[in-house]
Amino acid sequence: MSIAFFMLAAVAVLGGVLAITLRNVIHAVFSVLLFFSAIAGLFLLLIAEFIAAVQILVYIGSVGILMLFAIMLTTKVMGDPTRTVRSRGWVWGGVAVAALLFGVLIPLITRAGNTAESSLSNFDPSVKELGLALMDPYFASVGVIALLLTAGLVGAVVAASSASETTDS
Repeated sequence: MSIAFFMLAAVAVLGGVLAITLRNVIHAVFSVLLFFSAIAGLFLLLIAEFIAAVQILVYIGSVGILMLFAIMLTTKVMGDPTRTVRSRGWVWGGVAVAALLFGVLIPLITRAGNTAESSLSNFDPSVKELGLALMDPYFASVGVIALLLTAGLVGAVVAASSASETTDS
């Protein structure tokens, strides 16, 4: 099981790094989908099949397809290969923030590992209870976000079609 974890973690890190570094936007989206697939595999290793299925349906299915449609509506999918990126110290700032984050999280994770087994020993919800716990307090906000995402997609289609009409004439 630990070998599978390290393999999936490596695939997830590889997908994330490729998503950031690739110049072709379509290839970057496919690497994000690779990252999401590895995360779903990690959830399967944690014996969280429901969360893995949600990860596959929502992120790989919906968000991935939405990103691909948004990219297909853009005119330029290739980055400028002659442009170089200069870090200007951002790399060291990122390393410092990551070290600070790990410095804060490691003691919390080690303390939580000792108490997790005792608090979850008699926790056995059904799928209905889990769905109500996740969606009941956030039902209205999820609906509003869905409407905003739909409006954004319609706006992207309108902007792409008007941009293509002005370049054609």
